[in-house]
Amino acid sequence: MPTQDQNVAQLRKAYAQWSEGKGADCACWMDVLADDASLGSLANGAPEMAFTAPRKSRDEIQGYLEGLTRDWEMLTYDMNDYIADDDRVVVIGRVKWRHRTTGKIADTPKVDVRRFRDGKAIDFVEFFDTAACFAAATT
Repeated sequence: MPTQDQNVAQLRKAYAQWSEGKGADCACWMDVLADDASLGSLANGAPEMAFTAPRKSRDEIQGYLEGLTRDWEMLTYDMNDYIADDDRVVVIGRVKWRHRTTGKIADTPKVDVRRFRDGKAIDFVEFFDTAACFAAATT
């Protein structure tokens, strides 16, 4: 059974690939996810960020990532603090995205909470400044 250190190492690699590629390739996340993974977002599918609706499978999470990168351009994605306890890993950082339609920028702290089973992420919840993102997504 993978240890929490292995879960952190897997996430460090995925976040580094995501950041370095500016979100162009979602494969780094697909490699981490279990087929039955779920995703929740503080934005919860609000009209300004409809792609953040709850997801209940790996394929649905792929749709979230496609919506994110369709609507937003990654400027920076710095997730530097990893806190692991048993099957959970909390990742803390700061991200900056530009909305592709409005051109406005959202610069926000970000916290991701992931739960693992047998070396794969089965649950993912993200927290960020929704007010800043909604304002950037609104013309």
